[in-house]
Amino acid sequence: MTAPLQPSRTRRHAWRRWLLALYLASIAVVTVQKGFTAPAGAPRGFFRRDNNFEIFRASWDNLRAGRDLYAPHPERYEDRYKYSPTFAVLFAPFASLPLPLALLAWSALNTLLLWWAVSLALPERQSTLALALIYLDALRSMQRAQSNGLVAALVVLAFVALERRRQLGAAAAIAVGTLVKIFPLAALSMAVMHPRRVRFALWFAAAFAALIALPLLVISPHELAAQYRSWHSIEAMDLGAVVSGGGAGVYGGVMGQLRIWLGVQWPNWPVQLAGTVVLLLPLALRPAAWSDRDFRLRYLCSLLVYMVIFNQRSESPTFVIAVTGIAIWWVATPRSALHDAMIVLTILVVSVSSTEVVPHAWQRALFVPYRLKTVPCVLAWLVMQAELLGLAPRRSRHRAEGHELDVPAREAGAGGL
Repeated sequence: MTAPLQPSRTRRHAWRRWLLALYLASIAVVTVQKGFTAPAGAPRGFFRRDNNFEIFRASWDNLRAGRDLYAPHPERYEDRYKYSPTFAVLFAPFASLPLPLALLAWSALNTLLLWWAVSLALPERQSTLALALIYLDALRSMQRAQSNGLVAALVVLAFVALERRRQLGAAAAIAVGTLVKIFPLAALSMAVMHPRRVRFALWFAAAFAALIALPLLVISPHELAAQYRSWHSIEAMDLGAVVSGGGAGVYGGVMGQLRIWLGVQWPNWPVQLAGTVVLLLPLALRPAAWSDRDFRLRYLCSLLVYMVIFNQRSESPTFVIAVTGIAIWWVATPRSALHDAMIVLTILVVSVSSTEVVPHAWQRALFVPYRLKTVPCVLAWLVMQAELLGLAPRRSRHRAEGHELDVPAREAGAGGL
C-alpha cells in the first residue's frame, strides 16, 4: 500500500501546480495581447502586433523567395533581421501557422522549455522556487516575442545533457543556441569539465555544420553564401555602432556601464576579453574541482550571467538569461546574508524595475539612463566567480526529502580525457 504524501510535499506540489498555471495563463494572455489586430477603441498598446515576431515570421518567406534576409523590408516590419539564415528555417513552422497560433506556440516553446530545463537541472523544491523567481523576466521576454527564454533553456539543457553523458544532445543544444544568438557558443566551455572532450568536439562540429547547411533545403549554395556575407556585414555594422556609443542594445552590458559611469570610449572587445578570462579562470586554476557537480552547477550559473553582462546587445528581455543563472545559484547554495542580498537586489532592480510597480518617471530618470539592471548581475557574478575560485567559503547543499543537510563540498580528480 502506498504511503500518503507528507503534508510538506503536498504543499510543494500544490505551489508548483499553481505556478505552472500562472505560466500557462501568461502564455494565453500574451497570445491575446499580441496575436490579434487591435479592435476599434481598444487601449493603445495592448492589442498590438509585435515587430520582433513579424521579423521572425517574414524571415522564412524572404529566405524561400531568395530575398536578402538582412536588407530593410519596411512593407513587413521595422528594423532589420539580425539572426542566422538557419534560424529562418527553424522558424518555418511558426511562420506557416496563423498569427495567433504561431505566437501561442512560440511563447509556449520559450517558456515551457525553460520550465522543463530548470526542472531537469534541479530537485523539485529548488526548481519550483527558481521558476517563481524567474517568472517576471520570462513574462517580459514573452511580451517582446523574444528568443531569450529559448536560449537560456538550451544552455541549461546542454548542462543537463553533459551531466547525463549525452554528448550529442549537449552539442546539438549549444549548436542551435549559437545559431539563434551567437553568445551561447560560450557554453562549449562546460564540456571541458567532462571526459571524452575530443568526441564532444566532433559531435559539436557535425551538429553545427549540419545546421549551418540547413537552408540548402530551400536555397542554392550560392544564395546561402550571399546570405552569410550579408549577415556578416550587418553584424560588423552593428558592432561599429555599439563601439561608437550607439548600437542595438539598450543596456550594453559592462561595456555600457563603463561608458556611462566612467565616460570611457573603449572598444567592447578588450572588456569582453577580460570578462572571458575571468569566467574561464576557475576552470584553468582548479581542475581538481571539475568532478564536483556543485562546482559545475555554479559554473553554469556564472556562464548564464556572463552571457548577458558581457553582451553589447543586451536589452531588458535579455535579462531572463542572467536571472535564470542567479536564481539557480541562489536556490542551489546554502543561505547566507550575501546570497540573500544578491537575490533581493536582482529581483528589485532587474525584475521589478520594469513593471508598473515602479513609476515611469523613476524608470526614465534612473533605471534606464544609468543601466541599473546590469549592476546586481555584475555583483552576483563577481560573488559566483570568487566562490568558483575558492576565494569565498563554499558549502554544497544536499537535500533529502523534507529537509536540508549542508556538508562541506568535496573536490575530486578531473577525470580522463
